[in-house]
Amino acid sequence: MRRHAIKIAVLLLAALLLAGCGSEEQTQEKRTICVVLKAMDSVHWLSVEDGLKSAANDYGVSVNILWPSHEDDVEAQNTILQDVIDSEPDAIAVSPCDSDGADVLGLAAREDIPCFYIDTVADRFDFPYIGANNHQIGVLAAKALDRKLGSGKVAVITGSRRQSTHEERLQGFTYYIEQYTDLELCAVEEAESSSYVEGTACMEQLMRENPDIEGVFCTSAVIVLGAMQQLERTGGDVQLVGVDMQSDAMAGVEDGKILALVGQNGYEIGYQTVATIVHSLDGEEISHHTYVETPLITQGNVAEYLEKYLTERGESDD
Repeated sequence: MRRHAIKIAVLLLAALLLAGCGSEEQTQEKRTICVVLKAMDSVHWLSVEDGLKSAANDYGVSVNILWPSHEDDVEAQNTILQDVIDSEPDAIAVSPCDSDGADVLGLAAREDIPCFYIDTVADRFDFPYIGANNHQIGVLAAKALDRKLGSGKVAVITGSRRQSTHEERLQGFTYYIEQYTDLELCAVEEAESSSYVEGTACMEQLMRENPDIEGVFCTSAVIVLGAMQQLERTGGDVQLVGVDMQSDAMAGVEDGKILALVGQNGYEIGYQTVATIVHSLDGEEISHHTYVETPLITQGNVAEYLEKYLTERGESDD
């Protein structure tokens, strides 16, 4: 009888211990990654958000995504970053609105919060970067215009040059044009923001001041779409090259209104950001620069990329 009672007590103790382990495992908090983007006002950023959320689900982490109202609102982004640092997450990823600023990131470094750049880097802090090789994007854009034109005047419409993405694309484009082509870079217009309206206004000004221009590189999809709209309105045989992979811009390539896009997959940027951070937090060695592919999308291959884009988002007609 006594032996039987002891056996029951041991079984009960084992059950309690197992229950305790299960409870601890179930209540263990997920790692928290805070991601501060530049905005959420374009297809590119919506794609980045989709990639972040998908990777968060696959890797079992909590990802909080925050952003200011528009890409130029540096003060609002710094306020968001300050609040994020105060919340002490396991890691922070940021796409700086101002690559020359972002001083607030120094606070995160002093608090030993691992920091990463997504899509855009800042100059003052050397954190790991996940995104496109923006200098190479500019080079690919220049090659596309050179192959099409061979000679003549070209120009650039950039987004805010306070952001390293646009500045690096301009530098890559300028380098290749000056070193390897007979093209003349006659003008650079800086849009106040990456928007259709700014793309339209800058294209109008370029054509007014340089009526003999033959090609224009636009450093984002929304800018090239604005430039395309202006050409549709006023006419003009100008070859346009843009950046990003979004359906409306690829439709422009398909219709022959845009010569080419240098693609960067926003979804992949978001997904790889979370994956890279998780690997780093797990103590794995990561690359200091994680680059996504930047294919040149032309009328000859756009159908393939457009179908893939729509399928990934469940929008395919099939």
